[in-house]
Formats: sequence, structure tokens, C-alpha cells
Amino acid sequence: MAHRTIQDETVVLEELSGLVSLTELTSSPDQAGAYAALQARWGPVAPVEIESAGDQVVPGWLVMGHQENCHVMRSEAQFAKDPRTWRWNSEDLLPAGTAIATFAPAQPRPASFHHDGEERRRLRTPLDDALEALDERRVRDQTKDMCERIIDRMGESGTVDLVRTYCQPAGFLAMTTLLGFDLETGGRLMTDSAKVVVGDGEEVAAAQARVAGTILQHIRERRAHGGRDLIAHLAVHRNFADDGEIAASAVVPMHAAAIFLTAWITQTVHLVLSDRTLAARVAGGRLTLDGALDEVLWRESPIAQSPALRFARNDVELGGRLIRKGDALVLSIAAANADPAVHSDDPWDQVDNRAHLSWGTGLHRCPAPRQARLIAGVAVDELLRNMDVTLHVPDEGLPWAPSPWVRHPARMPVTYRRATAYGDVDG
Repeated sequence: MAHRTIQDETVVLEELSGLVSLTELTSSPDQAGAYAALQARWGPVAPVEIESAGDQVVPGWLVMGHQENCHVMRSEAQFAKDPRTWRWNSEDLLPAGTAIATFAPAQPRPASFHHDGEERRRLRTPLDDALEALDERRVRDQTKDMCERIIDRMGESGTVDLVRTYCQPAGFLAMTTLLGFDLETGGRLMTDSAKVVVGDGEEVAAAQARVAGTILQHIRERRAHGGRDLIAHLAVHRNFADDGEIAASAVVPMHAAAIFLTAWITQTVHLVLSDRTLAARVAGGRLTLDGALDEVLWRESPIAQSPALRFARNDVELGGRLIRKGDALVLSIAAANADPAVHSDDPWDQVDNRAHLSWGTGLHRCPAPRQARLIAGVAVDELLRNMDVTLHVPDEGLPWAPSPWVRHPARMPVTYRRATAYGDVDG
């Protein structure tokens, strides 16, 4: 990695005030402008507020440059995933009930998400093996059937919030189906997973306990009777020491679906409905749906910031900033994907360009990009094939979801009716 000149200004995160919050950045009407202003002040690595609890601000470094993001993602020796490395955990500084503790708990959960080195490899291998063993044709068929059921429940016509009615259940229930749950159980898991992601305190703990109980019961059933779903493969993998490790590994893709798949499906549907040029390119065959999914990752990355924080093992220079041992680093996928260093003025360079960092890179890259792409593609395709949809945008525009991690409209009010042809989508 090429080194930038380190800044003269020494920055101690805990001594700063007035920091922009991740939620402000993600939900800004002008997200690109918000990132640009931050980079103009600090460069490609900037101090931000991860979360606030009362008067206490939880700070971290936001990594915005594509080059810097790649370096952090690939440098396990310098930047740990283990949340015990974080000074706010090791020194017991994190206020009780903070949402970030879901992703960076004081004691790591027994899943590869929270580990490095050999322990990461031991816990990651079963997930990679199980995903590789899945029959993707069966995943496609199951997702298609599930989406058709959601659409059937919507009826012949009506007015709905498309985020709540279609995009959220399509992404989440597709993943719980992949894990082996029926739709009724998947619905309960969806409710509890939402509480885990956005709830606080006792509500989060109770939801986590219900999710864990449901998954543990499913693991035992699959070990006893077998199956072709993801948990059936995980349940018999030799790398796991106990059912707690299996459950922790199964929860990772489920919560990822609650966050990422919902955002990706929502963003794609939103752009197709609101951007007449993009809709015409898709309907006219000039842009495949797969290409549209990639265009969304570039233009309006559903993952604005990755909730998979990294923590500096020692004092280290990054992007011209001195990162202190124990500091938290937040990877801004949206800013990295928009970095001019990975773009050119030639539009042909963008065709089938998948140099975006939406899946990450390095040892902790997303384990399920193929399955996520398949599910998102089927979900969007089924909606466009089966429904004529008109998006209603108020004068002030659609509000963005108030999240530090994902960017998508908080709601999409639409009028719909059963479609007669694929190309009948209103812009």
C-alpha cells in the first residue's frame, strides 16, 4: 500500500467533540456531498461518531478511501476483528445498552465474524463448505416460490409501503428458507432479528434468546433427521465443538439478510421505479438485471458502512492519520465504491465492473455473494414480472432509513396492479 504523508495534527478520538454521526452520513439526502465534506476536512480517514448514549459519544475512524479500505480488510495482522481488541471493551468504556455492542460485544461470539487467525479459519470453513454444498437451482426455486406467495398476499391491486410489504420479507424469508425454516417460523425470526438489529437493552436480549432457541431446536432436528438446507450441513460439520458454535454461525447470514438483502432489494427496486433511464435499459434488454444489481452497488451502495468493525492492534498510520492501539475503524463501503481512484471517464470501464467492495475482500470477505445475488435478483425480477408499480414520491422526497449501516428508502409508497407484461413497469 502506498503511504500518504502523515498529518501534523495528532488526533485522539476521545478528546474530539462535534463529530458527524454515521447515521447522519448514511441518511443524508446528499450522501456523496456529506462524504466529500468529511474528506475535505480530514482526508480518506476521518473521526466520526459511531453512536451516542446520553452525553457519551462512542467514536471511531471512518475509512473512506478504496485503497485504505482494501488495506484494512486484508491486514488481519494490523486490524483485528476480535472486539476484545477495542479499547472501549477492554477498558469497559462502552455504555450499557448501546446498539454497537450487538456487532462488537465485550466477549466475542463463537462465529468467524468475531475471530482472527486459526480460530477464524476453524469457524469459517463450515460456513463456506455448507454454502458450497447448497443446490443453487433449489435456492432459486425456493426464493421464487416464496416471492410469489408474498405477491399473492398483496392481492390484485392496492396501495402499500413496498419496503415493509415486499422488500423486507423477500430478502429475509428467502434467507430463512435457505437455512431450512418454514415461512411461519421465518416470520417470527424476522420480527426478532429486527429487534436485535435496532432494539436496545432487555428487548435485544429477549429477542436474541428467542432466535437462539429456535435455531438450536432446528439444529437438533436436522442432526437427527438430515436435510438439504444450510443448517443441515452445518449441524454435522466436524469443525464445530458444540451446538452453540453452530447456532452462532447460522445467525450471521440471517442477520446479514435482515440488514443487507433488504437494503439491496429495496435500493434496486427504488432505482428501477424512480430512474426512467435505468428502467428503460432493463426493460429493453440493454442492461441485464444482474448488471442493474451491480449498478446499484456502485451508485447507491446498500451497505453504506460495514457493521463488521476492525480494531487497531497497535499504533499504525492509515490514510495520513495516526490510528492508536485499540481504536475502532468503520469501513465505509459507499465512500470507497465512489472513490475516483477506481473509476474512469470511459463508461465501458463500468460494464461488468465488480471492483466494488460491497462483498469486502481478504480473509473476512462475505461468504455468500452468489447466494445473495441470486436471492436479490429473483426478488426484484418476480416483482417486476408480476406487478405494474407506480412510485409516489412526496415533494420533500422519500426519507432514508435512519441507520448507521445501510442506505435505502425508509418507505416506498406505491400503487400496484397485476402486470400483463414484464415491461409494464411505470417509472
